[in-house]
Amino acid sequence: MTDDEFAIRLGERIRELRKLKNISQLDLAYDMDMSMNTISGIELGKISPKIETLRKIADRLGIEIGELFDFNPQPNNDKVRRKKIEQIARNLSNRSPEFLTLLNKAIDLLDQAQNLSEKN
Repeated sequence: MTDDEFAIRLGERIRELRKLKNISQLDLAYDMDMSMNTISGIELGKISPKIETLRKIADRLGIEIGELFDFNPQPNNDKVRRKKIEQIARNLSNRSPEFLTLLNKAIDLLDQAQNLSEKN
């Protein structure tokens, strides 16, 4: 892989992760104290960011820096499922521990029901 190809794939990965987190280029640029043109340039592979910039992007996206370099494409269903799980987690973040315990038990029961239906 050439340097240009690497920069493009890195930019695509950053864009993919940013969109999964529902963060706009403008919001990311603001949080990073950068211009939106710089973020756009990084995502298009026209600007090669410093490692410190990549660390800040990873921090802002709530991921480990290594995830920025995971260029293996995921099937679209996995992306949708992951986004939905993150949305559910955000919605549950302010619930009581008792509610979360009951929800976990309900999920276990649904999982058991799914396993039984797959056996039949």
